[in-house]
Amino acid sequence: MRATKLLNESLGIREQLKDMPGIASVYNKLGIIDQKQGRLKEALEHQISALKIYEKLDQDKWIGYSLNNIAIIHQNLGNLDKALVYHQKALVYRIKMKDELGEATSYGNMANVYVRLHDTISAINYYRKAINLSGNLKNDELISANLSNMANIYLAQRNYQKALNLYTESLQIREKLGDSKGISSTLARIGLVYTETGQYKEAAKVLNRSLSIAKHISVTEEELSALLGLAKLKALTHQTDSSFIIMNRYIAAKDSVYDARIKQQILDVQSQYETDKLEQDLELIKKEKENTEIKLSQRKTEFWLLVFIFISIIGAGIFLFYRHQSRQKATVHAERISEQEKRMSAVFQAQEEERRKIAKELHDGVGQTISAIKMNYRSLTKNASEKELFPEFQKIERMLDNAGKEVRSISHQMIPKELEQFGLVPAVEGMLNLNLEYSSIQYHFEHSGFEERISPHHELVLFRVLQELVSNVVKHSKASELNVQLLRVKSHVVLNVTDNGIGFDMEKKEKNGIGLLNIASRVEGIKGHLHYESALGSGTSVTIRTSTL
Repeated sequence: MRATKLLNESLGIREQLKDMPGIASVYNKLGIIDQKQGRLKEALEHQISALKIYEKLDQDKWIGYSLNNIAIIHQNLGNLDKALVYHQKALVYRIKMKDELGEATSYGNMANVYVRLHDTISAINYYRKAINLSGNLKNDELISANLSNMANIYLAQRNYQKALNLYTESLQIREKLGDSKGISSTLARIGLVYTETGQYKEAAKVLNRSLSIAKHISVTEEELSALLGLAKLKALTHQTDSSFIIMNRYIAAKDSVYDARIKQQILDVQSQYETDKLEQDLELIKKEKENTEIKLSQRKTEFWLLVFIFISIIGAGIFLFYRHQSRQKATVHAERISEQEKRMSAVFQAQEEERRKIAKELHDGVGQTISAIKMNYRSLTKNASEKELFPEFQKIERMLDNAGKEVRSISHQMIPKELEQFGLVPAVEGMLNLNLEYSSIQYHFEHSGFEERISPHHELVLFRVLQELVSNVVKHSKASELNVQLLRVKSHVVLNVTDNGIGFDMEKKEKNGIGLLNIASRVEGIKGHLHYESALGSGTSVTIRTSTL
């Protein structure tokens, strides 16, 4: 309360001096205080006020930090999509300013948002970016925090070995830093891994050590975590009396935290009451002085009130007129968009139908013709008397074999049977094997959550988009590695394609060929979100998120 009052006084002085950087700084500090005290709406208003001033002053560094603060507030409010947008904007400024520490922080923050969106593929990718950049900066504190956060994902997925490896790496760094709170927290998580994997002796050791450190540094949150872990461990090892005692300690500790918070709230309310009372007394003195001035200005106010009402009526009429026009324009615009979507869908359907026809003609027409030629040719070679011509006959036979394989390959790529018969995952595996088996590119395909099939339309669009992306990698990227990840979480599907090739200029990507426009059109047709990440010499990552409902 005291800090807020002093900052407001400082704000008044800075406004009189027209000190714009100082005003923005005060807004920023007020926003931070509001956020810590849970007044998120007020915090957001203060941070937006600071951002507007920094934008006018072209102070890119502080624009980045204000955007980051706004993103975190939206994250706390549960506005996850908005949080992600603001984190991405902050990242642009931090990269522009070569603020590597801020960039690493943004990657970690974005990963936290993706965790809450259940997009674990993107979350892990961003945690790794944060860890790599923090490693370059030798910022052990950031490295350990992101390692621990990434381990939490693997723990939730029950990938206990990966989680344990990451927690152990984080613990080693925190022990080197002497971060007692971090050590206690990490030990509690390791204890949970040991408990879940049945390593009860090891679990007891680390959980008791976590509890001892937490009590020594008086950090109640970590003490509660360790007590809860020990209570669960005792229950699983049939030590019910010990489990009951530890749970009583846990409840008592939790109640003490609650009581302390209640007392602090009472003190805050009392302080607020005394401050409000003093302000009320000062307000009464001011009102007595202002009454005379109010009476003198009353007639003038009434006159301007009539003018205002008159202008308001005219303004309301103009507003209603323009709103009606805007609604009509919006309706026409929506109809145009709907018509464009229908046309786009019809074009893609026509393309697929044409592919089917061509594939059928190739298979039933050209393919059968080649097979017939080959049979006739073999009957001729049996009756041939010139031995000198056998090498030529063999050469012709190889040519016929290659032609037949080529026709089958083209037919398969135009309309793969695996997609219709078995679904998206087998079709992707077949396509990657067909395109990359004999290339110099090493590829890896991960998939999860496709025990049941999604709609045929979504399967076909995602397959065609991936086919185009793989073709681009083979033709243009000069990559040696390709990673394809396909994840289904509830009603959402995430496709990520990453290569280590030469990359491209993001600002020029929309001008480079029909392929990228075709991908964007297909993704838009299933109301998906398409995101590129690339830079010259740094490879390319393409992420597609779409709902299957």
